[in-house]
Formats: sequence, C-alpha cells, structure tokens
Amino acid sequence: MTSLDELRRTLEQRADLAPDAVGLVEQARAGAVRLRRRNRFRAVAAAVVAVAVAVGVPYAARLNPSEPAPNPAGPMTYYREPFQLTLDLAPGPVYFTLTHGTQGRTQFLVARPIGTPKDDSGGTIAAHDPGTFDPTRLRRGERVTVHGHPAFYVQNLDPPAPSEPAGTNASGPDSSYRIGAAVGWQDPSGAWVTVSDGASRAAMLRLAESVRLTSPRTARAPVRFGWVPLDLPVTYTESRDVAAHGVSANIGFGGPAEPSGQPSSPFFAMPYDTPLSVSVLPMEGIMTAWGEDYADRPMRVIAGHRTWYIEGDAGPLASRDGSHMLIQAGSCGITIAVRDRASIPSAALERMVENMTFGGCDDTSDWLPIVGS
Repeated sequence: MTSLDELRRTLEQRADLAPDAVGLVEQARAGAVRLRRRNRFRAVAAAVVAVAVAVGVPYAARLNPSEPAPNPAGPMTYYREPFQLTLDLAPGPVYFTLTHGTQGRTQFLVARPIGTPKDDSGGTIAAHDPGTFDPTRLRRGERVTVHGHPAFYVQNLDPPAPSEPAGTNASGPDSSYRIGAAVGWQDPSGAWVTVSDGASRAAMLRLAESVRLTSPRTARAPVRFGWVPLDLPVTYTESRDVAAHGVSANIGFGGPAEPSGQPSSPFFAMPYDTPLSVSVLPMEGIMTAWGEDYADRPMRVIAGHRTWYIEGDAGPLASRDGSHMLIQAGSCGITIAVRDRASIPSAALERMVENMTFGGCDDTSDWLPIVGS
C-alpha cells in the first residue's frame, strides 16, 4: 500500500465487514449510564452502612448494659502439675528455703535469712498459676521494680475476711484477717508472684530479687508412692528439707477442688477435708505424734516394715469415721490418715504400703520424687 488510491480501494472492498457505527455509540452510552448508576448505588450503600454503625453501636450497648467485666485473672492455662514445683530461690549467701510446697494451683515458699540480720526476717513467697490470681488490688499499689521489670507494693494485699456471724465467739475484738503488705509482679509465663511477711518494704524487695521460677520439677520427700487408693491425685505437698532445721514432709491426695479462678488459702495448710494424707517425721521423738503407747498396739509387718493400724477414736490420732496407718521405715515414721475408712479400708492401706519406696529422715540425700520414677 503505497498511495492514497490503494488505501481507498482497500477500505471500499472491506466496508461490509465494519460494525454498525450507531450500535457502537449506543453501547458506549449505555455502559456509561450503567457505570454512573453503579457508582451512585455504592455511595448510597456506604452512607447507609455509616449511619447503621453510628446508630447500632449505642443501641447494642443499651441491649447489654450489664455486660460482665473480663476476668482480671486472665485465662487459665496449663503451667504445672499439682505435685510439681517451679518456685525457688537463687543460690547465694542471703536466704535459704525453710519450707516449700504446693496447695492446689498455688506454690508457696518460706524463706529465712542466712545469719541473724537485724533488719530482715525473710518472708513468704507465693506463685499463682496463670489465670488463678486477681491482681486488681495489687495493681493499685506503688509501682516498683523487681528483676528489672514492673512490680507493685501494697500495704494490704487482701481485703478483710467476712466478719464473724452474730453469736459466734470471735478470737479478738477484730476477727478480720489481712495478709498485710506485699510485693507482687507477673512473670512472663503468666504466673503471679507475691512476697509478704517481710520485716519492711526494703526487705521484701530484697527477697523478691532472690525469687526464681524454674522449669517444673516433681516435689521430693522421704517416700515415693507407686499406688494410691481410688487413684486419688496429689493436691498438696509440703516439705522441710534443711537438716539443721529438722526434716519433714506432708502430702495430700484428693482434696476438694478450688473454685475456678480463685487463689489458694493464704495459710498454705493442708485442707481439713483432704480424704487421704501422709505425714513423715524422724522416728526420733515420734512418740509426740503417735502417743507413748503406740508400740503396745497390735503390730503387723508389711513389706518388711513394722506397721500399726488404728481405727476410730483411739489415742492422739482420734478420727471417728477415719483410720490411721503408722509405718516405721528406717529413720522415718510415716502416718497415713484416712477421713472415711468405709471408702478407703485397711486392705487398701496395706496395698499402698506395699507399693511405697522409702528414703531417710536423717538428711535429704536419698529423698525421692513423690510420684513417678
């Protein structure tokens, strides 16, 4: 195609293949109308949504005026088994662990200073599993620092206990209970830690710097349990494992469950209603616990150990519906206490003894994990 004539001839030859010009224009106009209508609909819809949001939010709030506040303790998450410890003190010349243990979802440790400082008496440390401690009162306290992280100091950690009902005998003019001043903080694991019973604010802050949370480890005692009646779980442990201050251990099985989201009792004692409990003391001086005439009772050898079985109200171990099994195992005297002997009869205690492994009470070198291997 080298001239205008050739171009004209080509166009004339292909004229019948060209689309209708009027159709193209109408299609273009119709498309423009549809586009304008679609954009107009979008603008109207956006305005409706905006109005609905503005009106609907306060309306929804009116529908739920009493929506409960989120749980200040946070969600409960797995942290450790009830027979495991993570609470410890950093090694050093400042404090030692006098006694420590677990009570439900709380761990406790009583620390004492090494030596006899005049301005420090140690204190009580508690570690609450994630989701079991309400930090509301603690967070209202003075901001301090522990381990380089935010912490709190309060004059009274707990509110007063309910007043004694009318007509009961109170122990004093004010029967309410306060745990007193405390320092507390949240560990990265989610557990809350508190230090209380210190001689002063400075002393509790000093003790707080010695607190460590480690990986879970099974509590140790002079006895390990291979079988437990009714498959009762461990719910309480307490041990004193410093020979210079005496050795002892207490283990509770199947105690009542704590209400969800509530911390353990600040007294850290074995619950009274624990169905099955075991206490271990040195045989030296055991007559104080067993009574002077324990050896005069009928004795039976079980698994090579001298044992005495006592039911009901008999001697210093009185329990109307329960029973006791006394075991002499080397240097240790072990007492098994049952609250309801109809549920846990003597045959079950005999089997329990046959599956127990014993260490010593002279020191702690041969103490064992209370369960497992």
